[in-house]
Amino acid sequence: MIKKQYKKSFTLMEVLIATTLLSVVMLSLFQVKSNNIFILEKSEELEKQNMYLNLVMDSKEYSKRNENRYFDKLFYIKDDDIRREFKQVKVKVKDTVLDETIHKVESISFKVSQFKTTYSFEDGISKDIYRFKLEL
Repeated sequence: MIKKQYKKSFTLMEVLIATTLLSVVMLSLFQVKSNNIFILEKSEELEKQNMYLNLVMDSKEYSKRNENRYFDKLFYIKDDDIRREFKQVKVKVKDTVLDETIHKVESISFKVSQFKTTYSFEDGISKDIYRFKLEL
């Protein structure tokens, strides 16, 4: 009697299941990569805007400013690429008086003024700086 030898191979069902599992894993990896790229871009954008806000901040005396500051007018830059990028950056500066109180201690009186300066971009990112001033 002659024995037939069969080659071992995968069934159609095994191939379909393996292909399905592989495609699900690949899609999930692509989604994770896409999310990471999105988070990285947002993080870089936020870092860049915080850097811009720090460049615009100043320590000048309070003066009730309500103005827009444009980077290309604040800084002299020779590089055309950086100047083009700075031309698009606009920061709104707003000063407000929070509180003014007069304190008297024996024969000395002094005035304490509290100020808040808000630096913000059009898209809503902002930074608040609080100051106080003592006057005799």
